[in-house]
Amino acid sequence: MTAFTVFIAPGGRADGVLAALTDLSAAGIVDGFGWIADPAPDVPIDRLTVVDAGLAADVRLDQFVTTQRITVLRVCSLVPAYDGDRRLSIPAEVAVVSALATATAAGAVVRIRCLLTGPQGCAADLDGSLVEGWHNIIVSPEDSRGPDFGRVPTPEDPSPAALGRTAAPAVAGVCGLWSGLEHAPLDGAAVLPGRVVRLARSYYRRLDTAAAEATLRRQVLAQDGEFPLPGDQRTRVVYVDDVGMAAHSMANALWRKHGDVLRGPRLPYETETVATLGGWAALKMFFGFLWAAIKNAPSAWYNKMVSNAAGRMAAQVQQAVFSEGNAAYEVVVRGRRADGGHADWREIGAASGHLSDTMTGHHPQQEAAADLSGVWQDYARAAMTLGDAGDRSGDLPAIRVGAARGIVPRSQDAVPGSAERFGDIPGVVAAAVGFDGVDATDALGITDLRNRLGELQRDRDLGLAAGSTLTALAQWQRAHAHSFGAQVGDQLAQAFHHCNREVAHLWEKLRNAQPAPEAPPSDLRLARWVQVTVAVLVVLAAVVGYLGYKEVIGVWTAVGIVVGAIVAALVCLAVAFVNIQRKLFALIHQRASVTSEQRIDQQNLQTALSDLRRLSRAYGQFLSWSRAIGGFLAAPLGPDTHTDRAPVPIAWGLPMAAGLGAVVPDDTETATAAGYLRRDLFHPGWLTDSWDKLLAAGAPQQFGYEFASTSSALWTDPGRGSGSGLDRWSSDLFGGALTSTGAELVWQESLGLLGGSMAALAGRLVGAVAVAGGPTVPVADFLGGLERPAAPAGSFPTTLLTDTAVAGSGARVATDLRHSSRIGLGVVCAATQFSDALVSDQIRSGSAGAAPETGWAATAAPAPDEGPPPLFKPAIGPSDEFRAPDLGKGFEF
Repeated sequence: MTAFTVFIAPGGRADGVLAALTDLSAAGIVDGFGWIADPAPDVPIDRLTVVDAGLAADVRLDQFVTTQRITVLRVCSLVPAYDGDRRLSIPAEVAVVSALATATAAGAVVRIRCLLTGPQGCAADLDGSLVEGWHNIIVSPEDSRGPDFGRVPTPEDPSPAALGRTAAPAVAGVCGLWSGLEHAPLDGAAVLPGRVVRLARSYYRRLDTAAAEATLRRQVLAQDGEFPLPGDQRTRVVYVDDVGMAAHSMANALWRKHGDVLRGPRLPYETETVATLGGWAALKMFFGFLWAAIKNAPSAWYNKMVSNAAGRMAAQVQQAVFSEGNAAYEVVVRGRRADGGHADWREIGAASGHLSDTMTGHHPQQEAAADLSGVWQDYARAAMTLGDAGDRSGDLPAIRVGAARGIVPRSQDAVPGSAERFGDIPGVVAAAVGFDGVDATDALGITDLRNRLGELQRDRDLGLAAGSTLTALAQWQRAHAHSFGAQVGDQLAQAFHHCNREVAHLWEKLRNAQPAPEAPPSDLRLARWVQVTVAVLVVLAAVVGYLGYKEVIGVWTAVGIVVGAIVAALVCLAVAFVNIQRKLFALIHQRASVTSEQRIDQQNLQTALSDLRRLSRAYGQFLSWSRAIGGFLAAPLGPDTHTDRAPVPIAWGLPMAAGLGAVVPDDTETATAAGYLRRDLFHPGWLTDSWDKLLAAGAPQQFGYEFASTSSALWTDPGRGSGSGLDRWSSDLFGGALTSTGAELVWQESLGLLGGSMAALAGRLVGAVAVAGGPTVPVADFLGGLERPAAPAGSFPTTLLTDTAVAGSGARVATDLRHSSRIGLGVVCAATQFSDALVSDQIRSGSAGAAPETGWAATAAPAPDEGPPPLFKPAIGPSDEFRAPDLGKGFEF
């Protein structure tokens, strides 16, 4: 609070002003104010009555000022200037002002004295009611619709209620009490020197457009699942005719860009070639065979030559299957859990990692998950592009329909939301299959549910219900299979199934790999001949050596015999080795090819297991992002939570100077305006801002870093069923616990357009005004020009002024202050007019002469500006049927 007004007044006739201001406060027309009744100059002020929203509370002054921050204090003393009315003493008023200024410590204090009188003039002691240093104001005793309209005088001796009815709006205008409007004409105004007084009158209008705004707001912010056609001056945007084709094209474009997510690289099988065996290699092989035969280990040499890689691979696979990896093997390869139930994609993904670690002999490790944030960012971009035809990615362009851009008509055509979830499952069936529903984008979940329902059909008790549910599931799936989200999920599910089948095939292939065959019998017989030949050569060498030692034969002869025998034996053995081992050479080549194929299968199996883990994680993230995007697209602006406070209706009692009116909505004009506004508000790419704000609210911003939608931690969080931030955030969006908040921003932008480039639409919306307690009139007649600044013009009634004052232009309007404020499409405006300064001698005294008669039966006393008196006196008697009734008397018959 920066400004506060306190009224001080004696009891009696002025109480009607308090009652009227309290009623205006209850109607939300004036701000809160204080009231101090009958203060005494010698009694300290310690309490006051505070009126706010029509409720009056008696509070202690020290308690009030310590809870408020008041920079401008207005103190208005109401002075009844009727004969016989009691007034406050000047010392009492000064004491109140001093006490309030001291207690509030206000930087500015505005002192106002409002003299309340009738058209007959003020009391005789007017000069004693004027105080220097105060704004002395006489509330003009008149009522009119505006400065340019005719006026009627107020009653000469009004009741407190009648006085409050006409004086309260004028006092509110002079003291700046009108709510929603910065209209305080005396704040900052210099006090006129001397004991002078000014005439004042005030006018007020409030044009309420709540009903028209509510109707327009509903149509502009309509989110019934349909995307509005964006307006673009460069390119026309239309709805596509074939939604399935558009969604399929966008899904293909997405997976074409991120195809590595679906399938990793695989090693190709080597091409079979004819191996050439060199001479040196052949000699090494031959002498190796001889040495092995001499050591009596020809089988070891054979196994070394053909390699037993296949056996080792099979042994590893067997260990993985029949040891601690048996359960994981059943899940991945067989698709069954230990209890015999179907394994879902989460269980398959977890088991594939365990199986890979078991097969390689490694302990389970925390593997770094693949960063798939780019995939889901493009998924969101593609879905929004289908809804608003925006340019977000060169790889994911908007759908073209000839020269125009195309969008899908409904949000469920892009990514289905919670309204499209399948939940038509009877309770007993849901308990039996473990499903209470399935999302339209969950292709693996739909397949799993279909399989379980198919098995349940064989149940004697639940078979019929399961069959009905299966039929409903098939119809529901056909209705939503054309959507973009469903087609993206279908391709991801197909990649998961294909990878799972590939893992099972490679696993079984390696598991059933045959070990290398034993050495053929011909190799063993040749080895025996080698052993015999070596023994014969040893014996021959011993005999020949002995004969040479005995000099039976010469030394060189002995050496020649031994060498010749060895050479002959080697030649014979080599010929036999080559002839017999031809099959071995072919087998070695064959086994090398098989070994290479199995090595490639093993590496591809490891890659496929990694793909399966990645696809399982990707599928969980896909389900979460589908929920988030589907929930967002179903209501991209969020719910319209705006509610207008229902004001207290005023059906009667306001004077003509204060008018309240409500715009009468026109359905045709409202629909036209809503169409133009939606065309300008929803441009290509309009979904991005609301989506970015939703992301910013979903993840806490890191201190010191500016938020960017692409750097949100949600993009890398695990998905459905993990309990991560993404899982919780997407579930809240899907269930409606969390919503977008763009409705109010779009509406404020709508109001900006109606106040700017589309002001003509606002004029057509605000056409007819239903006046409170009156007829329906055009808006211009209702406002009476008060919403526009105007130069001072016109005059006050001359009944209060002496002839000298009238001749000196004392009734002329010298100051005209007007202010207006927009409230939505409506307006609040006020105008307060002041005369020039007048001294007390220029004010007519109401005590001179007899009390004037009132009503149409009274003789019309000529005013100084009314010309000569009438030529005849009206008859005294019943009221004239051609005259309007007196104020407050009603009609007489």
